[in-house]
Amino acid sequence: MIVKVRRFKEGRFVTDQYQLDIRMPLTVLEILYRIREEHDPTLSFRVMCRASVCGTCGVKVNGKPVLACNTRVDGEEEILIEPLQEVGVLKDLVVDQEHLPQILKRHRLWLVPSDEAISVSKETLFKTAKAWDCIACDICNAVCPPLQEGREFGGPMAFTRAYRITEDPRDTLAEGRLEDLLNMNPRQCVHCSNCNLFCPKGCMPERWINLIETKLVGAGLLSKKEEDFGFLGF
Repeated sequence: MIVKVRRFKEGRFVTDQYQLDIRMPLTVLEILYRIREEHDPTLSFRVMCRASVCGTCGVKVNGKPVLACNTRVDGEEEILIEPLQEVGVLKDLVVDQEHLPQILKRHRLWLVPSDEAISVSKETLFKTAKAWDCIACDICNAVCPPLQEGREFGGPMAFTRAYRITEDPRDTLAEGRLEDLLNMNPRQCVHCSNCNLFCPKGCMPERWINLIETKLVGAGLLSKKEEDFGFLGF
């Protein structure tokens, strides 16, 4: 197999090519380790757990954003591995992820519980289960057109995490939480479904954006959209 790695090295992007003898299906992460151990010990990439739960090993493989740890390559004669994003690349395949905790801080995306014990129903847990699967891998944000265009938009990851909080009866921010959601500008979503398509955990971020927008309309903080014949509602 020919493996091409587009990496950021010495201030510019270069593409290095490696020939690997692969006789069984390997994950992209295993391939990167093979390259580093057998061909180039200077190759840098980010990984923590190798169990598809930490979200730090996002890369693009043949143009598709994936988690390196749970993406297997089988039967390919040639693949191209690239950094997850074009901007913010620190070295080789390692991208700067400092913006992720900044998103959480900016929109207060954490539960603010009351002092009293409040139970959460099974129905609520079931309704928010997929949103809780988010691992903050940043893949949904990397394929979001409004974010790539630099719009003032919270992004799919932020809305996914926000939804599970807004439906939690233990949260005490109430109206303040709705203001936070409004400031995330849900109407900037173009409903392209890229986030749904590429999310490695199947979290369906666009669904939560729609539900949050409906919640804000019901609270009188957003106007109801005019009829759009079921398409091009953005």
